[in-house]
Amino acid sequence: MIVIADTNIFYSALITPTGTIAKILDERKRIQYFIPDYLIGEVKEHLPDIQRYLEKFRQVKKSKQQLMAEFALLLEGITIIPISKIKKEYVNKALGIVKDIDEKDYPFIALHFEIKHKIWTVDERLIKGLTEKGYKHIFITTEEMKAKTYKKN
Repeated sequence: MIVIADTNIFYSALITPTGTIAKILDERKRIQYFIPDYLIGEVKEHLPDIQRYLEKFRQVKKSKQQLMAEFALLLEGITIIPISKIKKEYVNKALGIVKDIDEKDYPFIALHFEIKHKIWTVDERLIKGLTEKGYKHIFITTEEMKAKTYKKN
């Protein structure tokens, strides 16, 4: 199975490294993950937010360097696609679709159009907005991911 992982998947894995999302993200034997290179900059930009969240809600103190090291581990074995390698028509189409939802999500939508695989996200605003526009089929939920990765007892 091939899946495009959204930025919030990495945020979740950094915040809860033993949680369900982190465990699914670690399933690189069964799942091949793709991300647009944009995701790397977005995570780096929000590391201070992740640090504050960890301190406030998890009582965990981590340095930027620790979080970057953990992020680097999460990226191991993941295929990173430069936005510049995605066809301009897909970038433009994605920008048009997300302009009134969240323009920052266009790289994931464009990558979906380029490689034709589903996007794994927990971004409810994005899911709701795109579902209303007829694009519900481009997402895969965490529950669906869990069903595909965990062995049934």
